[in-house]
Amino acid sequence: MYKSNETGKVYKDYQEYCNSDELDTCEIFLKLNSGERTPQNEEEKKWLKSMQEMDAEGKIIDIPFGTF
Repeated sequence: MYKSNETGKVYKDYQEYCNSDELDTCEIFLKLNSGERTPQNEEEKKWLKSMQEMDAEGKIIDIPFGTF
């Protein structure tokens, strides 16, 4: 069982929370980049691919919170 600190919603486990469609965009980016989230749609697959390409090129991925 995992309880969100932000919403108080209870999830089956942390993985279910990470793959929830209730996360904000910044959290989705972070969880995709860390491998905690499985891409949920084509857009997220594109984001992940782009982040992986940037990482392979040695570029720093900066996710500015609160700008989305």
